[in-house]
Amino acid sequence: MVLHTFKSEFRAGFFIAYYRNFAIPTIAKTLVSRGETTARPMKRSYDTGIVIHEIIVNGFDSERGSAMVELLRRVHRSVPGSSEDFLYVLMTLLVIPVRWADRYAWRKLTEAEREASLAFYTELGSRMGLAEAPHSFAEAAAFLDDYENRNMKASPEGAALMDATAEALAVTLPGPLKSRTRTVLALMMDKPEVSAALGMKPVNPVFKRGFDMIVRARGFMTRFKEVPSQPAFIPGTSGSAVYPNGYQLEEIGPS
Repeated sequence: MVLHTFKSEFRAGFFIAYYRNFAIPTIAKTLVSRGETTARPMKRSYDTGIVIHEIIVNGFDSERGSAMVELLRRVHRSVPGSSEDFLYVLMTLLVIPVRWADRYAWRKLTEAEREASLAFYTELGSRMGLAEAPHSFAEAAAFLDDYENRNMKASPEGAALMDATAEALAVTLPGPLKSRTRTVLALMMDKPEVSAALGMKPVNPVFKRGFDMIVRARGFMTRFKEVPSQPAFIPGTSGSAVYPNGYQLEEIGPS
């Protein structure tokens, strides 16, 4: 489903999950202190997506999949943070894309698809040595919501990360939207509390309803199209500005 049926929805969901971390002060502070996100905006976002997709396509025990799991272990070994913080970051990658697909795709995910997603991230968390993951998607979603209710708020570090990455995102948007980057991001967020914690102005409810209608209509139209034979991800390739000519695994992750 990530590679074919809901590839656009999951791509958008991963993107939103990336920004979610900026709204948690402890996580934002860690990201700023390490310098990667502010020095090379959007690279961490693309790298996270590449790591996850490499494992999905190749499997945990493949050479490429094992290399990506080891990269995650190595990168997070010296990162400060509680086990709950690390579990939250992992659960954003599970819950946020599924919620986006449920909201905007031509159909909701089946229970089997939800549990398959949960199984993947549970296994990833286990291999990274994280605390025991939730046992169902409902538990994962409840954990994420509870964590955000307790920890989400604006911070100077979150604002710095937004400033750095919003400029990079603007480059990828069509001309008329380049000056409206933050508005586009705010429209994509599922809760106003997220936008507020990221320092974005509340969007007009009329604009939000219009945005939702357009994205849902797009999702509905895909119902009548053939599922693309070309997967959303091919290892070693990338259409992004970060890796315009493709990438080697050694390039992924912090310098």
